[in-house]
Amino acid sequence: MQVTVVVENFCTNRLLRAEWGYSLYLESDKTRLLLDTGSEGHAFTHNLKALQINPKTIEHIVFSHAHFDHTGGLVDAVLLAPTARRWGARSMSVQRWADADQKRNGGGGPLFSSILTDPIDSWAQVTDEVIAFTVPQNERDCRFVNSKNMWEETQDGQIIPDTFADDLSLLVKGKNGISVVLGCAHAGLPNILRYAQKTFGVKEFDTVLGGTHLSAAKDEELPIWIEALKEFSVKHWRPNHCTGFKAAAAMARAFDDVDWAGCGRCLTL
Repeated sequence: MQVTVVVENFCTNRLLRAEWGYSLYLESDKTRLLLDTGSEGHAFTHNLKALQINPKTIEHIVFSHAHFDHTGGLVDAVLLAPTARRWGARSMSVQRWADADQKRNGGGGPLFSSILTDPIDSWAQVTDEVIAFTVPQNERDCRFVNSKNMWEETQDGQIIPDTFADDLSLLVKGKNGISVVLGCAHAGLPNILRYAQKTFGVKEFDTVLGGTHLSAAKDEELPIWIEALKEFSVKHWRPNHCTGFKAAAAMARAFDDVDWAGCGRCLTL
């Protein structure tokens, strides 16, 4: 399984464009899958072309969650890959708001009620090699879930802290074993890995790749996160996007193989 980072905050190639956004492309003989579509579409479409990824070959588009920096290129993706099946948690249709004053549109909304061809309630087998899964609320340690300045709108119009019910990750079976590919890990990275072990019988992970949302952890909280992550057997850590520099540095001090997966990076799972 070859994974290419299409959109990310930092570039590894001068021909690419960086933005606060996220998109990956997973390809093998059995899988041609796009995870997320970047923030505003400009980096997304430019980078697909620069990386020589033909969008017409994409068979599946999976959304890790509804936030704008993961769904901004949605229209472009649908136009470029009109026959691709579109997967995401059913709760993506909940309207999200952002910032302390709850005024900025954070993503989600009714559009996703119609845009998803394959809504997911818990988990789904997307291809023979890829499972998309959410983590139930009762399987989440609240210490690893941070909803600061992120909100959702209830059916009766109330604004409450985002429950991240739509947060979705991928369990990927590659030649090197089982890996987890993240969006932003809003459900909490330790919670996600623990649930993957419990639900799918995974003993060890080859690679954990993607946004970890560790940037939301306070300095005094980082050691708690690191100790929690030490419970898992992971050969390769490849954080990016919402991980943050301090957290990535802390991971690099604690684990043997940690490297930032910037825009343009190609990995084999």
